[in-house]
Amino acid sequence: MSLESEKKAAFAFSTLSKSEEQTLYNAFSYEKYKKGTLVFVQEISRVEKLFIISKGSVAYYFEQDNTQPLKGTLLPGDCFGGLSILFNDAMAIHTLRPLEETVFLTIDTTAFAGLCKKNKGFREYFTNEFGRCMLNKTFAHIIARQVLNKALNLPFFNQPISAIFRPNIATCTDLTTIHEAALKMSKHNSSAILVKSDTHEIQGIVTDADLREKVLAQNISPLAPVSEILSAPLMSISSDSQVFEAFLAMIQKDKRHLAVYGKSGDISGIITEKDLISAQTRSTFLLIKSIKAAQTMAELENIHSKLEIMLLDPIRNGASAEYITRLITTFSDAIIDKVITFSLAEAGPPPCKFVFLTMGSEGREEQTLISDQDNALIFEDLGNIEAVKSAKTYFDHLSQLICTRLDMAGYQFCDGDNMAQNPKWCQPLSVWKQNFTRWIRTGNPEDLLYSSIFFDFRGTWGEIHLSDSLKTYLLNSIQGWSGFLRHLTENALYFRPPIGRFGKFLVDSEGENKDAFDIKQAMLPLIDFTRVYALKNKITQTNTLTRLFRLYTKNILTNKEYHDIVQSYNYLMDLRFRRQITTIMDEETKPDNYINPGNLSYLDQQMLREIFKMTEKLQQKLHYDFTGIA
Repeated sequence: MSLESEKKAAFAFSTLSKSEEQTLYNAFSYEKYKKGTLVFVQEISRVEKLFIISKGSVAYYFEQDNTQPLKGTLLPGDCFGGLSILFNDAMAIHTLRPLEETVFLTIDTTAFAGLCKKNKGFREYFTNEFGRCMLNKTFAHIIARQVLNKALNLPFFNQPISAIFRPNIATCTDLTTIHEAALKMSKHNSSAILVKSDTHEIQGIVTDADLREKVLAQNISPLAPVSEILSAPLMSISSDSQVFEAFLAMIQKDKRHLAVYGKSGDISGIITEKDLISAQTRSTFLLIKSIKAAQTMAELENIHSKLEIMLLDPIRNGASAEYITRLITTFSDAIIDKVITFSLAEAGPPPCKFVFLTMGSEGREEQTLISDQDNALIFEDLGNIEAVKSAKTYFDHLSQLICTRLDMAGYQFCDGDNMAQNPKWCQPLSVWKQNFTRWIRTGNPEDLLYSSIFFDFRGTWGEIHLSDSLKTYLLNSIQGWSGFLRHLTENALYFRPPIGRFGKFLVDSEGENKDAFDIKQAMLPLIDFTRVYALKNKITQTNTLTRLFRLYTKNILTNKEYHDIVQSYNYLMDLRFRRQITTIMDEETKPDNYINPGNLSYLDQQMLREIFKMTEKLQQKLHYDFTGIA
């Protein structure tokens, strides 16, 4: 039986007045779909119209764990989408696929919502239908699951713990050996285990920290009973408590684990500090999900600002900088994918194969909350001169569409015009190879600037083999022109860490950023150091941390050098993120990279001094290895 039967649908429309019928008639459109076309995908597609089947038949279903627990067939007169629009934030509850060529009458959301608002009987049809559907446990579970997903978009700290908590519990008796308890923790993939008495009362908790600090550090035998190392009393919190209460409890009582109890008072599991931090980042994936479901550019307008808001709490509460930059990269790639899809729909089919490149920090997958564009476009070489001209005209237009839409989404135009919409940076592969050859062999300041931006490129959309071909050409060309790396090194040495003699920080003496230094500039020596050695050793990856790891595995860096640089890079990136959320939250301005050392703790100041001293030593090493001058 369909969710909305023909008879009931007819009843819904019979409640309309003549003027409403005329409004409806004027709002109708016809849409035809071939057999097997995916009209909607559950939890992904946005439903922007009410669909009434005029001719044909369609299957609807909800898929979960390779099964379809809720499915059915809709026939002429049945309608689809009303419940999704009214009760599921316009997100498709089911997947919809025609069983044969099907014609729909459609009414857009605005007209449909207007009728619901004006006509009580019309709306009550859908309200009553939703109530009947909710009697079905499977349907109710689907709605509850989707409501939970949407709840993650609420301000994170105002959510109940139940929204992010999943019951999980590992227990043992107080007579269990430490070794057996550790094995059980490992089996349950848990960082803690609850210890019970012989009367099944919870006596306390043993965490992985207890195993480290009490067993290993104090040399307690793993055969001793677990009661010797448990922590008591057990700190607990209600599943109805809000997330900020859990954070406060952990901070005030210096705990990393809290037992969670339900309405019955029974402990149902453990929530950890790590759980709270990782749960915050899940909302980002829901945002990415909405990007993939977008049907118009209006849905993506200034969407980058939403990412900033969603990442504030994870950054503030200790999520690693590496993980945050990966999330930002995934987000940006999803935007690019959607923007190019929209742009191709307007420009028409491309005349030949092409690839869209991201460069600079985005090419290195190291973007922060400051977003601007560094991109380019490569299209394949064509033998015919007229074909090349025609393709160039097409891709110049396409690039203009792409960059304009990225700006609409919140990615500002590059001040240096290093974007695909600049005709210089929208070229066939052969021209890009000529550019790279000139930059490698000339070595003048402008060419070196271009190389520092363009050589950190990554194929993001399209025929990736074109960008791979250019990467191979670049690395091979450098091997045959060693003077380029010398020039690149000399250029890199212009960027010195902002520290003077006797450990004094070098800051701006006047202007808007008085008493501060640019941490982005302070990080450049580490990025440049890594780039030069990566190009020398034909490492294709662009991400700084990945390049460092490859250099380490090739024995270019010692174990100490590798770990010191990685630790320093991550610390600086974390400090950079912390500065950016301060500008957004406390100063209510756009994020920037300016750090005032006077606002840092003594420990942070000392850490920066050590990092900058290490950076100077790395530059000396770079200078010696590529210029021969100590």
